[in-house]
Amino acid sequence: MATKKQAGRPAAKKRSFHQELVLNRWMLGFFQGGNLAALKQRLGEDRFEGIDEDGQTQFFHELTRNLFNVDRISEADLRRYDLTIVAHWQSITSQRNKLEGHELHMKYFQYLSLLFTEIYLDWYFNHRQDLLDGLNAEMVRYRAEAGAEPFKDFDADDLNKVAFWNATGSGKTLLLHVNIKQYLRYYQAGKGEHYPDKIILLTPNEGLSRQHLEELHLSGFGFAQHFNKAQTPPRGTIEVIDINKLGDEMGDKTVAVEAFEGNNLVLVDEGHRGTGEVA
Repeated sequence: MATKKQAGRPAAKKRSFHQELVLNRWMLGFFQGGNLAALKQRLGEDRFEGIDEDGQTQFFHELTRNLFNVDRISEADLRRYDLTIVAHWQSITSQRNKLEGHELHMKYFQYLSLLFTEIYLDWYFNHRQDLLDGLNAEMVRYRAEAGAEPFKDFDADDLNKVAFWNATGSGKTLLLHVNIKQYLRYYQAGKGEHYPDKIILLTPNEGLSRQHLEELHLSGFGFAQHFNKAQTPPRGTIEVIDINKLGDEMGDKTVAVEAFEGNNLVLVDEGHRGTGEVA
């Protein structure tokens, strides 16, 4: 007797959320195994944390043991990415190491977040057409595999937005600080300018704004302050504002979104919050 499923036909295998993330799929194509679990299996041991005598991470040395796709990325580029990550990480943890009395090391998932960022920013600033073509080729594979309502192709205007999904307690604040340094390094090399018009950090509430300012100063960012619409701070200042103060128009306690128009770096903490609200 047949039920709603036709007799003899196997049920469709449920797809995971990760399989729907086209950018994530494209990025994992740089590495052998094609998924995060394969990288965790090789990089997840504590012995890979820390810096080797040559200044590279232990993660880098393990990656060079047949763990990255040599057709997609050269070892020289991987080495350069790794050294840049080390420099940024040491910069933001220097004061913390002194206060805590021990050296903070990256976990494998933190390192991979930063490595993925390095690859993306390098391609965004220096190989943008290749990035666009690569993402759209991955989109073609996704459509063929998913058999669902297809997304439209990426276009160049889509490429300036990247979201990170990291677990609670995974050190997202430190990663965000390194992300700022990563972006500015590529921006300065590609634009010939030191800073974009504004660097804005949006937070969910005032309490987190205060916390972010404390953390930014601890990471060695000398120019960070609460956003003040009456002031024009020096270029390169990180202006922190909670999202509740944004509005359609200027008010006594709100700032019109148009005040931030320009060539800006905008970072959003807890970006998933409020996605179901009209405001």
